[in-house]
Amino acid sequence: MLVIQAFTHLPGADHGPSELAAATGLNITVVYRILQSGIDTSIFLRVPPGRYRLGPGAAQIGTQAMAATVLDAGAASPVLDRLSRAVDGFAQLWVLSPYGGPRKAYAASSPGRYGFESLGLSAADLIEVGPSLRVGAAGRAIAAHLPPFLVSGILEQPLPAGAGQVQTAEQFTASLPEIRTSGYALSREEIPGWSEVAAPVMWGDAVYGAVCVLKPTSLMSADLAPSAITATITAAERLTLLVSGVNDRYAAAG
Repeated sequence: MLVIQAFTHLPGADHGPSELAAATGLNITVVYRILQSGIDTSIFLRVPPGRYRLGPGAAQIGTQAMAATVLDAGAASPVLDRLSRAVDGFAQLWVLSPYGGPRKAYAASSPGRYGFESLGLSAADLIEVGPSLRVGAAGRAIAAHLPPFLVSGILEQPLPAGAGQVQTAEQFTASLPEIRTSGYALSREEIPGWSEVAAPVMWGDAVYGAVCVLKPTSLMSADLAPSAITATITAAERLTLLVSGVNDRYAAAG
């Protein structure tokens, strides 16, 4: 497990036994034996020359663990409905999808008087803009809890069509420590005409996704309404409890 965890902390996808030994404090011979023992079960893949990466066996373990979380659209809906009414906005839940590099995946929403069509984006734009972690507060709320090398991968992705006033790579990176400290992220006009408040949904130390509220910029005050920030953080905390399987009824009814 120490060797597997080292892959999640070291930069890049593949590593040699000496790197993994230094990261784990284990003897390099022990690390080499562990790597060899994991090849038959596809926990590790050998990539020449003499380097290894996590394989589909490790992905299966992660998928099984994620499948055990109790949060689904039905459980999230009451929390999102309450948030939508409280801020008179479009409440959404996005979850982290790691395949092909970190992205958002739509999970649930409560549109209030708004809807996806009101964002003024074409279907193609929505498909491209929605999953991108580069666009909007929800993306940064998730990215703030990812390892640095995954954040670098996000910044290497091209900006999607339909994006508005997106932060530069430098601004994006600089904002992440503050988001981790404050517990929320803000954006204005990254989707043209809209402002957003988002807060991360966590599963222990791992980020599960983010809950966010979108409102037309003309209806959101310059400081993005402290009441909306508080309501969004509260909703994210309730969803975090649901993801963790703690006090399910209390978290949903909250």
